[in-house]
Amino acid sequence: MTTSLIYLVDDATDYRFLVQHLFKHHLPAYLLSAFADGNSFLKALAQLSPLELPSLILLDRHMPHLDGHQILRRLKEQPSYKKIPVVMMSADASGEEINGCYETGVNSFLRKSMDFESMKNQMTIVCQYWLEVNLKPVDMV
Repeated sequence: MTTSLIYLVDDATDYRFLVQHLFKHHLPAYLLSAFADGNSFLKALAQLSPLELPSLILLDRHMPHLDGHQILRRLKEQPSYKKIPVVMMSADASGEEINGCYETGVNSFLRKSMDFESMKNQMTIVCQYWLEVNLKPVDMV
């Protein structure tokens, strides 16, 4: 099994730190790269060849400058990015928020947890599903 690359895009420094710690110490089978904003994420993504693209994107919904919806729209407009699974994350899990994310084209919605054990369980399940259980489109394998 090759190491799966995951991109985390979140402006909250504490949350990024927790997720990075979690992956380093509890989910070492996955390689995580973190970005503090949508612009740096999109710039880094544009530098990659198709074989270097992440296998999963964890995207914060509420960020300054480019929010999760705006980033997701840009991803879905690009043929080389539109099939990468995107999990939108937000502390706001209202019906309106969740529906809006799915209408924009997100693959999954996750309520953010700042409790480490809950976060560990969530991320483990998300990674197992999207990177091990889910069957990707043939042209992405």
